[in-house]
Amino acid sequence: MNSPFPYFGGKRTVAAAVWARLGSPAQYIEPFCGSAAVLLACPRPAALEVVCDGSGFIANFWRAVKHQPAAVAEWADYPVSHIDLGARHGWLMAQRERIGGAMQDPDWPGDAKVAGWWLWGQCCWIGSGWCDWFGQIPHAGNAGRGVQAIGQIPHASSAGRGADALLTSCGRTAWAWLHRIADRLERVRVVHGDWSRCLNNHFGGDDTAVFLDPPYRSYEALYGKAGAVADAVESWALENEHLRIALCGHRDDYKLAGWDAVEWSRGRLTYSGGQTTDSECVWYSPVCLPATLTQERLFA
Repeated sequence: MNSPFPYFGGKRTVAAAVWARLGSPAQYIEPFCGSAAVLLACPRPAALEVVCDGSGFIANFWRAVKHQPAAVAEWADYPVSHIDLGARHGWLMAQRERIGGAMQDPDWPGDAKVAGWWLWGQCCWIGSGWCDWFGQIPHAGNAGRGVQAIGQIPHASSAGRGADALLTSCGRTAWAWLHRIADRLERVRVVHGDWSRCLNNHFGGDDTAVFLDPPYRSYEALYGKAGAVADAVESWALENEHLRIALCGHRDDYKLAGWDAVEWSRGRLTYSGGQTTDSECVWYSPVCLPATLTQERLFA
């Protein structure tokens, strides 16, 4: 099962190889869920699954899809529009305090309108900046352009077709796709906040698998927090290496003695026409299942 929106840094292409090393745990935890590509690719869902994300828009999306898939699909169904992209970006950014507070209630079903509009924009927007949870609210005053002209011009090719076109690909309607995801998320606990919030209780040993995909060190510097999250994640991983842990980063981001480091590259075309060159890596804790030749080919 695929996520209904594109996500920078998603791990869908290596999800199968990751699960080959994590096995079939009784508990699965994904503290930086993003598009939840690894969760959705799980061949056998765990009895207890917990996902978390620091962006309230992402956490709200998964919560709303879990409880209100039809409403989310209805709000997401809208043509690509530059003026609406800017206007909705500003409106959504103004909802952060309300959404963040409501997400603290584990029984709150999410806001379907916020989820649908965020999904639509995530599928239309090109590059970074769409509803960055920690970003600035766009200026909507008398600076000369107004909120309607703020932000990116939506992509006019197949790379930015809008939520409706993306969700109806492969013959699947938005309603059917989101309902399938809702069924998958039925027993998943969706948490918003610091990544460590979902790690305060685990079964331990082979029964627990943790997939860590924090912001890469080179990108943390863009937010003035170079190494802050990566250092904390590395410390936690070393202290809990008795669990089955997969940790993602760029090559040389982490020094984990005794862990199996498997390199891979996306090798995809960039918007400028070249190919990505960053060598990425997944570190597996010592108790993860051993790699086989077939599994390693998934990284080729």
